[in-house]
Amino acid sequence: MTGDELLGFLRTRRSVRAFADRPVERDVLERLFEAAITAPSSTNRQPWRFAAVTSPETRRAIVDAVHRRCEEIKAVIRRSHHAEDFGAYGDFFWEPLAAAPVIVVPQTRAYPDLIAELVASGGGDPAAYSTPAAMQAELCSTSAAVMNLLAQAHAEGLGACWMAGPTVGRDEIHALLGITPPWHMVGAIAVGWPEAQPPAQPRKPVGKVVTWFP
Repeated sequence: MTGDELLGFLRTRRSVRAFADRPVERDVLERLFEAAITAPSSTNRQPWRFAAVTSPETRRAIVDAVHRRCEEIKAVIRRSHHAEDFGAYGDFFWEPLAAAPVIVVPQTRAYPDLIAELVASGGGDPAAYSTPAAMQAELCSTSAAVMNLLAQAHAEGLGACWMAGPTVGRDEIHALLGITPPWHMVGAIAVGWPEAQPPAQPRKPVGKVVTWFP
C-alpha cells in the first residue's frame, strides 16, 4: 500500500451509528484486536484490555445503564435555563450501542510514575516536571490502540463508533464487566455491519491545524 492509498483509505473511514441486524463473526472481531495490539505504547507497557460484548443481555444492560444516567442528567438540566441545550444530545450516548451487535469497551490502567519517584529520590519536586502521569502516557497508548481497531474495522467492511458519552454509566458498566482498579474504561465502541455509509463530515484543513517551524 502506498502513502496515497493509505491516506485515501483513512479519508473514507466514518463513525457509524446505524447497523444491520447481522452478527459479527468471532474471527473478524479477533482481527480487530490483533490490529489494536500492534499500536505503540509508552515503554512497551501495552496498558490496554478490551471487553468484547456480544451477549444480547449484557449489551442491553450496558445500554440501560447509560440511558438511565442520561435521563438523570436531562432531569437535572431541565431545572435550569439550559433545558433545551442538552435536548436529545444524550441519546447519542446510548443509541449507537443499542443498535450494534457488538460493544467493545477498551480499558487502560495507570502504572507507578517511575520518573516522579526518581526525581523525588534526588530531592526534587515531581510536580515541577512533566512526568509520565502528567503526560497521560497510558491513556495516549490505549487511544492509539483504539484507532488501530477502528481502522481495521473499516478495512473489514465493518462500521464503528468510539464514544466518550457511555462513561456516564461507568460505575454500572464496570460492575457488569468486572472492571476493577487499576483498570478503567476508555469510552465504548459500537461495532457492526453498517446499515449505510454516513456522509463525510467536514474536516479542518491542514493549514488551520498545523504550525510549521522550518
